[in-house]
Amino acid sequence: MSEIDFNLVGNPVIKTIIREQAKFPEDFKQNICEDDEMYLFALSNVKDDRDRALVRYYSLGRRILDTVKQVVAWHFGSFDKVPSFLDFACGYGRFTRFLIQEIEPERIWVSDIYANAVKFQTEYFGVNGIVSTGKPENYLIERKFDCILANSFFSHMPEKTFTSWLQNLYDLLTPQGILMFSVHDECLRAAHVEMPANGILFSPLSESQSLDKEEYGTTYVTQKFVRDKVAQVSGGKAFVHRIEKGICRFQDLYLVTNEVARDFSELKFKHHPEGYIDVAAFTNNENLYLEGWATDLNVGGKIEEVQVLVNGQLVQRCEPFYDRPDVAGHFENEIALQSGWNCFLPKNSVGAQDVLTVKAINNFGWEWIVENCTVESLLGERESQYLLGSTQTKLKLIETKLAEAQTKLELSENKLMIADSKLEESQNKLQETQNQLISTQSQLEQTQNQLISAQMQLEQTQNQLSDVKQELNKSQIRVLAMESSKFWKIRSAWFQVRRSLGLAGE
Repeated sequence: MSEIDFNLVGNPVIKTIIREQAKFPEDFKQNICEDDEMYLFALSNVKDDRDRALVRYYSLGRRILDTVKQVVAWHFGSFDKVPSFLDFACGYGRFTRFLIQEIEPERIWVSDIYANAVKFQTEYFGVNGIVSTGKPENYLIERKFDCILANSFFSHMPEKTFTSWLQNLYDLLTPQGILMFSVHDECLRAAHVEMPANGILFSPLSESQSLDKEEYGTTYVTQKFVRDKVAQVSGGKAFVHRIEKGICRFQDLYLVTNEVARDFSELKFKHHPEGYIDVAAFTNNENLYLEGWATDLNVGGKIEEVQVLVNGQLVQRCEPFYDRPDVAGHFENEIALQSGWNCFLPKNSVGAQDVLTVKAINNFGWEWIVENCTVESLLGERESQYLLGSTQTKLKLIETKLAEAQTKLELSENKLMIADSKLEESQNKLQETQNQLISTQSQLEQTQNQLISAQMQLEQTQNQLSDVKQELNKSQIRVLAMESSKFWKIRSAWFQVRRSLGLAGE
C-alpha cells in the first residue's frame, strides 16, 4: 500500500488550501492513499487535475468536520469532552485527518470494510482501527462509544441491511452517547421515479468500483421511514432529530441519542455559504477580471463579502450586488437571487503562476472556498469551458431581463391608461367644479347686490323712522303746550261739569 505524497513546499496550491482549512497547518497530515476512492472520484470529475481534486477532497473533509463540530458542541460542549469517537465507514481518512486536530488519536476509532483503509489510517494517523464486515450480524465489537458517525453509509444500504446496521450502531452507544448518520432524502431521487410505499428506494448504482452494487448502491428514504426504524431499534426510547441537508448541503443528517441534555431547538445549526466563479479572463489592459456568484441559504443569513487572495494575501473584496435568476432557480430559493458579483485585480497584483484563493464569508462567520488554484489553471478552465457558458448565461439573463422589462412596460402602459382615464375623469370633475364655482360666484354677486339693496332700504327706513320720531317729539311738545294753556284748562273743567251732570261727550 503506497501513499500519494504532496510536498507542501513544492506545491503552493496545496500549501494554501491547507493553511486555509486546517486548524494546525504545520501538523496537518496531507498524504493520501492511492486507493482512496473519494480522492479518485474527485479526480475523475476534474479531468485528472490533481490540484483541483485535492482542493475538493480537503474542502469536503473540513466541511464534514464543521458539521460534526456543531453537533458535538451542542451535545457535549466541545471535542475535549468526548471520551471516544467512532468513525464508521471511514474510508481512507478524508474526515479523520481533520478530526485528529480536534481529538487525540488515542480516543478515535475508525472502521471500514476495506482493510487497507483501516491499516492506512492506523499507521498514518495513529488512530485505533476496526475492520468491518459485509454482514451486520458478523460485526462484533466488545466496547461502546460516546460519539458515532456514519457519514454516507446508510445512503448506500438496501432495506435488508439498513435496519440491521442501524441496530448495530445504536447498540454501540454509551447511555449518554450520540449517533450521527446521513441519508439521501426522497427529494434527491429522480423526479420521474415513484417512491415506494414503505419509504425506501434502492438502486444498484454507486461510485464504488469494488463493492457489490446489490449490497452497496444508492438509497433514498423518507423521514417517516428513518424515524420508524430508529423507534424500532431503540424500542421507542431514543430521541431523534433531522438536520435537513446537514452534510455538505446534500445528505440529511440524523441525530439519535437516549438522553437529551439540551433541547434540539438549542442546536443552531448553520450551513456554509456557497459560490462559484463563472468567468476569469485578462482584459485588454491586463487586469484580471473575475465574475461569479455567492449565496447563503441559512435562515437570516447573507454573504458579508467575497474575498480574493493572491498567495495568501488579501488583494480585493466585494459583495453580491446583481440578480442571478439562474442561481435562484437552481436552489429553488429567492434568497439566492441577488448573488452575482464581479471584480478586477490590477495587472501588477497577480501573475499567471500565483495562487488565487476566492472565498465567500457569511454573516455567521462561516467561510467557503470558492476557488483555490493558480491563475493559469483558472484561466485555462474558465476561458475554454465556461466563458461561452457564461456568455450563454448572460444572454439568458438578458432575455429574462428583457421579458421582465416587457412585462413591466406592459404594466406601465396599463397603469398609464388607467392614469389617463383617471386624469380625464378628474378634468371633467374639475370642469364641473369650475362651472359650479362660476354659478356660485354669480349667485354670490346677486346675493351681495340684494344685500346692498336691503342695506339701502334699511337706511331709508331708518331715516324715515328718524323723521317720524322727530315729528312725534314735536307733536308731544305741542300737546304739552296746549294742555298747559288756559283754554285747555277751561275745556277740561267744562267737560268735568258735563260729566257730573250726566251729560255725555267729550
